[in-house]
Amino acid sequence: MTRFKVVVLPHRYPSLDIEREIISKAGGLLVDGDAFPNEAAALGEAADADVIVVRWTILTAQLIRKFARCRAIVRYGIGYDNVDYDAATAAGIIIAHSPTYGVDEVATHAFALLLACVRNIVGAHQIVAGGGWSDNPTIRQWRMAGRTVGLVGLGNIGSAMARKLSGWQTRLLAVDPYVPPELAAQIGVQLVDLPTLCRESDYISLHPPLLPETHHLISRREMALMKPGVILVNTARGPVLDEAALIESLSNGRVAAAGLDVFEREPLSEDSLLRRHPRVVLSDHAAWYSEDSLAELKRTVAEAAAQAGTGGLPVAIANPEVLNKLGRFEEWTPNYNAQWRARRADSLKAAHHTV
Repeated sequence: MTRFKVVVLPHRYPSLDIEREIISKAGGLLVDGDAFPNEAAALGEAADADVIVVRWTILTAQLIRKFARCRAIVRYGIGYDNVDYDAATAAGIIIAHSPTYGVDEVATHAFALLLACVRNIVGAHQIVAGGGWSDNPTIRQWRMAGRTVGLVGLGNIGSAMARKLSGWQTRLLAVDPYVPPELAAQIGVQLVDLPTLCRESDYISLHPPLLPETHHLISRREMALMKPGVILVNTARGPVLDEAALIESLSNGRVAAAGLDVFEREPLSEDSLLRRHPRVVLSDHAAWYSEDSLAELKRTVAEAAAQAGTGGLPVAIANPEVLNKLGRFEEWTPNYNAQWRARRADSLKAAHHTV
């Protein structure tokens, strides 16, 4: 007998085999949104769902008010900025997500983009693949040893990036208002304010959540503080970095190179100057992906849906204040990150988004 209904809104994954197995074992019925002719039809099917799983669909307040039976909205991914946070919370709906599934992949990808910029790997490949050869490279390259690397955000991914940089003979700085200095020191990082990080870093990697206060966190003012020849990497969220300011700084030489996996608007427009810039390395919001991380993402999403569908609480809840509304806060103990409860408690009012 089916105990709960889970609707997975359009997702374009090759299959939902992992999700279906986990949810069915818990007594649930999984409805695949890709089987419907359009998104509107899938949303109509979600009207009586106990749990809704979402990848890209934008769930507005108007839509959320129609989900009369919904206990939880579960997002494929770390961020959940396509779900109206206030509306879900007001409706008593839990927002669950997967904040740890791709930590190693994103940190590795950020490191790869940094090294690609530092050593001009893409440019060198294009020259050699095109039949060329140069005894004296025409695009500048640098070394890692002795450089200062600034990490904007020292959560799961920023901390993983710091650990990967260990042994590369770099000085590590970070800015993160929710991390105590002693915790940063344990992984070899010195906490500073953002202006100091901008002034002193040779290379800067962005890892903050996307919040109202981090929109365009790195813009003209911050770039003006940076060393001439700085390298910027962004694997967080596109709007954290002001792309117009970046293009200006690439043109005037303040920024020597940039490695970008995320953009203010995605897909990146075909006529974007970033696509054609010789000192920019691009990837298509792929930092999260590996065969391992995809399987882990699907498993954690399905487990969260099954937990909510059977009356339990998902491990990773993005809007824990909803549990006060439901009278269930004391039942919930996030165990995937010891810092998480404190970080969220300090930022609940603003935390409509995360990375």
